[in-house]
Amino acid sequence: MEPTIIDGSFTCVLIDKFSHRIFGLETNNHDDDDDMSRSSHNYCSPTESSCCDEHEAQIKENNHDNNTWLSLLKGVWKQHFASGLQRGDVVILHHPSKEATICKRIIGMPGDTIIRTDGGSRESNHRVKVSPGHLWIEGDNTLQSHDSRAYGAVPASLIIGKVVCRLWPLREYASLGLDANGIEHWERVRGRIGRGERPLPLRKHEGFEGSHVLKERKC
Repeated sequence: MEPTIIDGSFTCVLIDKFSHRIFGLETNNHDDDDDMSRSSHNYCSPTESSCCDEHEAQIKENNHDNNTWLSLLKGVWKQHFASGLQRGDVVILHHPSKEATICKRIIGMPGDTIIRTDGGSRESNHRVKVSPGHLWIEGDNTLQSHDSRAYGAVPASLIIGKVVCRLWPLREYASLGLDANGIEHWERVRGRIGRGERPLPLRKHEGFEGSHVLKERKC
């Protein structure tokens, strides 16, 4: 798994604190959004291998297209100067139950039905309805993240701002430190942290426990 922000890497990010206050919550994502449209509208549960392969290929194609300066600036403008909070935004927010700030990705907006793949209540068929004024947030590293799967949907008022990009570390790879054998391990990190789907596991045998929004499948 390639987490958006790596624990222990002393990551410093640039935050947009104003667009979500101006535009608020946008429950309907725009179809022409570069970061989300091509991936989210074809999204299928990562547990289904036939759909998952197409989803991975689409993400790679989107990442390739988003490497140009024009697409980068266009994505920044749409996300931070022309829209409020939407699914796929990486945000910094106050922790709902303790004095701390956390970085998570918005998975569900108010009114969305969340399908939990890590368990949940059998009575509700592992589904959760996001209440008005709340957001369902999860970390990209689904196996280790403590998020809405543990404490439920959070009030949107806890949002501090949307993450624009990573300022530090400057390198594309961040050190995770030395293991017990003295071998240093590295993890790839991206500079631009835009709106979009969570990165899927880099290898198919890696676990994935992330939730997703109930929507019509097109594959």
